[in-house]
Amino acid sequence: MFFMINPEALKYFIEVAHTQHMSRAAERLGVTQPTLSHSLKKIEEDVGYELFLRSKKGMSLTPAGQKLYEKVRELLQLWESTLTSVHDEVEEVAGKIRLGCHSAVAQYTLPAFFPQLLSQFPKLKIALTHGLSRHMTEMVVSSQLDVAIAVNPQPHPDLVIKELARDQVTVWMPKGCQNKDVLLVDANLLQSQDILSRMAKKGLHFERTIEGTSLEVIAQLMCAGTGCGILPERVVKAFKDLKAIPVKDAPVFEDRVCAVYKPEFRKLKRGESFLSALYKAF
Repeated sequence: MFFMINPEALKYFIEVAHTQHMSRAAERLGVTQPTLSHSLKKIEEDVGYELFLRSKKGMSLTPAGQKLYEKVRELLQLWESTLTSVHDEVEEVAGKIRLGCHSAVAQYTLPAFFPQLLSQFPKLKIALTHGLSRHMTEMVVSSQLDVAIAVNPQPHPDLVIKELARDQVTVWMPKGCQNKDVLLVDANLLQSQDILSRMAKKGLHFERTIEGTSLEVIAQLMCAGTGCGILPERVVKAFKDLKAIPVKDAPVFEDRVCAVYKPEFRKLKRGESFLSALYKAF
């Protein structure tokens, strides 16, 4: 019997097999759980075998599922290679690169190599997406982005992760601070959460806290003397008007700034040129 399976559905199958968890796979892929569940059920119906053993702990592959997993990986690699050969501009650096990074990271990384890169390759286009580093990494996994500049990315079997630089996150006090009892912080960041936890254990606290979701806004408020702030050192240095020093005895969180991409991205002329310029800048 002949049947056709959508390549996107096969990617869904691979991600569930990798994560062994339906909700986590749906989050990585950027789809709803019902959509993912329906897609897996359709594949099982077409194949004629149960592919996953489902339990409260998660999902594991059946023998048939394991065999299909091995063959599908080969098939998807061949499919992506075929698409690359059709769409890629082999002899020149051209086309669009979908790049993701936190807006604060963009502020101190992109100006270091964008001007020369775009001047050297006038047919190259770049589409920027900003968000938390962990979300940018997941968008590379799900092929919604070609490459990301991410802070502390988690390893993934489909990704190449190359460290570009190190950074330190701590509590900073600006020159001319008018409110030394005020702390400015993005509490959504894992670095901030870690520092706040260690501050509490050390008895280091502020009377008032202002929470925000933009490191740039926090930096600007610090420039105005609003209060102290939890920021990466590279963000502090990117703001020329922000003269600040680390708060004594404040905890420090070590960051790794990395390039994140799939191996096939570097095989593209535009990918190779982009990464070369990025690595040279750091």
